[in-house]
Formats: sequence, C-alpha cells, structure tokens
Amino acid sequence: MLVPGVDPAQWARAELLDGGGLGLRFAVGVHPRHDGELDALETWIERLGAVAIGELGWQQGVPHRDTFMDAQIEIARRRRLPIVVHVVGAHGHALERLRRHGELRGVVHAYSGSADLVREYLAIGLHVSIGPSVLVNDARKVHAACVAVPAERLLIETDAPDQIAEPAGLREVAVRVADLRGATFDELADLSSQNARDLFG
Repeated sequence: MLVPGVDPAQWARAELLDGGGLGLRFAVGVHPRHDGELDALETWIERLGAVAIGELGWQQGVPHRDTFMDAQIEIARRRRLPIVVHVVGAHGHALERLRRHGELRGVVHAYSGSADLVREYLAIGLHVSIGPSVLVNDARKVHAACVAVPAERLLIETDAPDQIAEPAGLREVAVRVADLRGATFDELADLSSQNARDLFG
C-alpha cells in the first residue's frame, strides 16, 4: 500500500506506522490545503524512504501556490521519483502548470475529470487513478474516464480516509472498475497491482 503524505504532521505519524511491519510505502508532499517547507520535505523524503512526492496540486476554492507546487515537482525530478497529483475543480490550471515541467512520471489521484482530459494527462506522462467516486451510480463523467484510461496507465485507490474509511474498501472500487471496463476482478487486480509496482518501484 502507498500512503501519501499531505502535511508535515502526517509525515511524523507515517514514521510510527512504518514500525508496524505492514509493508507500507510512503509518498511525502504538501497538499494545497496545507503548509510546509521544502527543507523539511527533503528531510522526510530521506527519513521515510519515500517512493513518490505528493500529494501536491491544485484545488478550486483554495489559493493556488504555483511556485511551491513547482518546487515539489522539481524535487521529484531531481530525485527521479514519481509525483502524486491532487486536482479538484482546477484541471485547466493544473495541466498548464504541469506542462511547464515537460514529461513527468506520476499519477493524478482520485481522478474527477472528464474522459477528454484523461488524454491530456497521459500526454505529459501521468497515470490516472480511479477512486471511490466511481461507485456513485450516476457519476457518468467518472465512468467514462475510467473506460478511457489505457490499461497500462490505470491505477485504483480508496483515497482513505477521505472517501472510503479504510484500505479494505479497495475491493469494492476494483469490482466496479472491472465491471465498467469489461474485465474480471482478477484481471483488474493483477493489472492495477502491476502498474503500481512499475510506477512506484
């Protein structure tokens, strides 16, 4: 399991989790709703052996901190780590900022955009992760996006604890994604697991 960091207080809690022998992997980043410092970010990347940088990104209704997000992306590039991108209601702005960095490696997590925008994220090198919003029966935009993601760029997630309370809920997401894509549960589980291993090492 990958546990994304969103603020410095969470990074410290992650260190306690890691002592439990659970085989967890960590991302370290500063979410658009939180504050942090780049020096501390670099320290915790080392301390947790982070396999990605994030969550970083942009959210409608939250002031955009472009320079700070750009700096996190550049840290990821320098360290050859993927990024975990949070985007809610700000896809146009996010894509404009992300394109400034050239080709990237990472994932747009808990994807909420259209099927057309999937192509834009793929074009800059990113994977797309489908989360629990796919479980909403009338979420046609997310359903269409789920089908539009190429097999080799598809990930799934719980977005726990925000959307689903715990990691065990991933099975429900996987069943729904498999159904929408005309795959079996086992095929979807194998595919998404391999994609995660390939992306995060």
